[in-house]
Formats: sequence, structure tokens, C-alpha cells
Amino acid sequence: GTALPTKPNNSTVVEPHMDDVYVARQPIFDKNKHIYAYELLFRNGAANYVPDIDGDEATTTLLANTFFTIGIDTLAGGRKLFINYTQNLLEKKIPLLLPKETTVIEILEDVNPCPALIDACAQMAADGYTLALDDFVYLPELEPLIAMATIIKFDFRLTPQEAINGYVKQLGRNDLCLLAEKVETRDEFD
Repeated sequence: GTALPTKPNNSTVVEPHMDDVYVARQPIFDKNKHIYAYELLFRNGAANYVPDIDGDEATTTLLANTFFTIGIDTLAGGRKLFINYTQNLLEKKIPLLLPKETTVIEILEDVNPCPALIDACAQMAADGYTLALDDFVYLPELEPLIAMATIIKFDFRLTPQEAINGYVKQLGRNDLCLLAEKVETRDEFD
């Protein structure tokens, strides 16, 4: 990924106690190794590690710095941006503040598919937003989200190949994109 500092180089404001905030931009490739999109990840330093903060704070900090300091067009480079959202942020419909043309709403694996979440996601899907289920493991209660999703992401390293093959058969819709994440080597890619 590419870490971009969110403080402009020409800033005249001195903030001696404020830490720099970074956004990591992890590329997502298609099967031809062309960049399809980027996943935006919050980082709080150039060392590129995940800070120990809650998901709401990480996402809201990422969004604030992306839009107000770096600029969404700079980060997107004409491609879609995948952004993780917690249960709370989804129920508050925070993704509706972002442009639907660029935004992929990643629904984290620990969400509770309660009526409030389902209703919020249904509104976002109806408004033309792309929904992705992150670190997917099938549970019957996820059916309403599966029906709305355009993208389902599997953790390639944690999901056994047999399970992925089963999901491909079970979820085989023409309009559904299956995405493998944590593909680190050429052999894994192949």
C-alpha cells in the first residue's frame, strides 16, 4: 500500500502536539493484475501499523483526513475506494456523505444484521452505493446483506480453499464479484 501524509507540505499552521495522521492505500487488483480499486486504511504514523483505536474513530479520522486534507480525487485516482464501516457508522448512514461513484461500503464481519442495519444498507444500496461484505463467512442471518452485496471478500489465508470453492458455487450470481484479500505471493495469486 501507499501511505500518504495528510498534512499539506505548505501548511503555515504549527501544531506542536498534534501527531501526523496517515492514510494507507492498499491496491486491489483484477485478474489481469490491473488496479481495480484501493482500500483505504487508517494509520497514525509513517511506520504503517494499525493503531489501537476503535473502528468508529479509525473510520471517522480516515474520512476527515481523506476529504478535508488529501482530497478524495487524489486518493482515488479515478478508481473506487473501499472503506470499512462499523455497525454504528452504518446505522447512522455515514457512507451517504460520500460520493456513490467512488465509494465501496465495506461491511465488517462483526456486524449484527439487525433490522436497523439491514434498513440502512438497503437505503444505501437503493441509492446506488456498492456494498461489500468483508472477511466473509456464511451465516444464514447474513442472507439479506448477501442479497444486497455486489462484492464478497474472502480472507485468502484464513478461509480454506474448499470453503471458498463452496461459496463460489453457493453464491454464484452473475452480478456478484468475489474478491480474495491477503493474497501476498505470485503463487497465491495464480
